[in-house]
Amino acid sequence: MIRTELETVRLRLRHFTPADLQAMYELNSDPDVIRYAEATPARNLQEAGQRLAEGPLSDYRKYGYGRFAVEWKGTGQVIGFCGIKYLPEIELPEIGYRYLKKFWGQGIGTEAAKVCVDFARDDLEIQKLVALIAPENKASIRIAVKLGMTRGPLIHIYDTDAYQYEMLLAA
Repeated sequence: MIRTELETVRLRLRHFTPADLQAMYELNSDPDVIRYAEATPARNLQEAGQRLAEGPLSDYRKYGYGRFAVEWKGTGQVIGFCGIKYLPEIELPEIGYRYLKKFWGQGIGTEAAKVCVDFARDDLEIQKLVALIAPENKASIRIAVKLGMTRGPLIHIYDTDAYQYEMLLAA
């Protein structure tokens, strides 16, 4: 059975719901937060709702998994997202993450990503996991390396260039 909730010492990862609209707006409207991921910031709650519906909510229905909302256990606040997303363009699952700026530099990205790698291996039985990372995104590269990923080819995808970091998962 595929879990819909994961936990670490500081974090609770759970499926997004429509009630997370404001959190999705905050994660998609700050140009610094989306710098390496989105072409344009969400301009309003309606656009954020569309990204929520077409992103994680659609992925849960289509694939049975998708990015998790990441909550800070102490407050229950959604501070970001992390998880596995199937990328049909390259026919591989990707681990991805995004956090509010005030939570950068605290090891949260690595903490959440590690439990998501375990989830990919144990629940989803994924053999190969990738992370598409812009060459200048040093923080995401550090997380990928800490996870044990190795840098693969530079590819052109979603109108940008990204390194395809990779790891093989053994059950």
